[in-house]
Amino acid sequence: MKFVKIFIILLLIPIQSVISADIEVFMDTLEQKLEWLNYRLNLEQWDHYTKGQADSLDFYQELYNDLTSNPEIYLQLQRDKKDISNEQDLRRWDILNSLFSSDDVGISHKISKLVDSLSSIEVNYRAIYNGEKKQANELYKIYRTSRNRGDRENAYRAYVSVGNKLAEGLSQLIRLRNQQAKKNGYSNYFSYSFKQQNLDIDEYEKLLERLDQLSQSPYQAILASVRNKLSYNELQIWDLGYFYADINRELDSYFPVESQLSFIKQGLKGIGVNIDKMPIYFDLESRDGKSQFAFTFPIKPPHDLRVMANLIEGHYSTRTLHHEIGHAIHYALISQDNNLFRTEQSGIWSEAMAQIFAGMCEERLWLEKYAKVPYAVARSFIKSKKEADIIYLRTQLMRLQFELQAYTNPNRDLNKLYWELFEKYLMLPKHEDLKPWASLFYYITHPVYMQNYLYADMVKAQTYAYLEKNYESVVDNKMTKAFLVQNYLRFGSRYPWDELLERGTEEGLNPNYYIQSLGL
Repeated sequence: MKFVKIFIILLLIPIQSVISADIEVFMDTLEQKLEWLNYRLNLEQWDHYTKGQADSLDFYQELYNDLTSNPEIYLQLQRDKKDISNEQDLRRWDILNSLFSSDDVGISHKISKLVDSLSSIEVNYRAIYNGEKKQANELYKIYRTSRNRGDRENAYRAYVSVGNKLAEGLSQLIRLRNQQAKKNGYSNYFSYSFKQQNLDIDEYEKLLERLDQLSQSPYQAILASVRNKLSYNELQIWDLGYFYADINRELDSYFPVESQLSFIKQGLKGIGVNIDKMPIYFDLESRDGKSQFAFTFPIKPPHDLRVMANLIEGHYSTRTLHHEIGHAIHYALISQDNNLFRTEQSGIWSEAMAQIFAGMCEERLWLEKYAKVPYAVARSFIKSKKEADIIYLRTQLMRLQFELQAYTNPNRDLNKLYWELFEKYLMLPKHEDLKPWASLFYYITHPVYMQNYLYADMVKAQTYAYLEKNYESVVDNKMTKAFLVQNYLRFGSRYPWDELLERGTEEGLNPNYYIQSLGL
């Protein structure tokens, strides 16, 4: 406690006393402050998401906002960049520059408090289904696999019902974030965030348009096939996943809750990764007061990494856990002395590393060898997954367009916007009494982040193609770990993600690998 008090006093020292004529010393000072604050914030976030409350979360969030929204720090970073003489310090500057801004700190505090308030609603919310409280992952499974169409509809409605409680707050949050962006000279928060992430909006929109055009006809063919098999005159959103319910139910029976972590550990050992020897800790049981989602908390990389999930029977639950463990492995295998390179990871690269690991449990060899799934079942699943991936892409395009357009024009009716995009991309009937967009928690806690999953899938597809071409198999191959550590994992954020991808696969990001993996 004494150390905590001393460090807080140091944080509250006026910034003038730490501003240095030496930009390297100045950056060292900022990094030390960030390291400690991130550690405290991660501990508080862990308590918040696993227990439903955190005594000091607001306090440390305010300290973080006070530091990163300080205009004097931002101005010195801009002014003194010219004095940086080596490549490593330039990279440190790039990362720090993306974290600091000239915000009005009052807006940052308002945003943090609203995010925490909405987050508390999500953590403690349990939807009612058939008179019982249900976890979100249970409802997700019911609305995709129940043979009773009415039960599927009720489960879907319950699954997105939290959106009705979050919609007003999320709309306010979007407006506040736009105010924050305008303080930094940007027209809206989406543009501001893309700039901070070194992403090009024009190229991004072209990519979304290309994927839309390529997937339209295959998706329409899937809808026709579903309609024909189910003999429904009008398909609904709760019918789409049900089309694959038979194979999913059969596959899920091979993934009891008590075996999922064991399967993942065995598969990882097959590529030379032993997570039992890594400082990774787990909280995997559902309970009241715990978030219904899954997260990895890099408390103090690489010494304290924690994975939170809510396991239920099934392959989807296993894949979610595998993804989060992938994040933890990434942090554990970073080999950098600089704390900034260990903790501040690009969203695209972080999600790509998690997807590379999680994708292994969708490979036929992994299913057969580690989960003992029969060949015929594994083969049927992989065949159905091709179509399910196209449905997922169309859903993702809708969600990405929604966030883009919501920030571009936040004063429009967001519910109407969502259902217009739903009708365009999923080509199914609207249900404007529901607000599914507000139940997508990433919009609240991780704004302008969802596109990272799309780019991550592209990185994963490109990496798998390279590994399969040069080393035959990704699964059960020690060369997989050797490649990932040598070319990706050990660097952390020492180099930009696109440079690491080119280093590993010998070419820059190429969407064609992803497109080919979808069969488009």
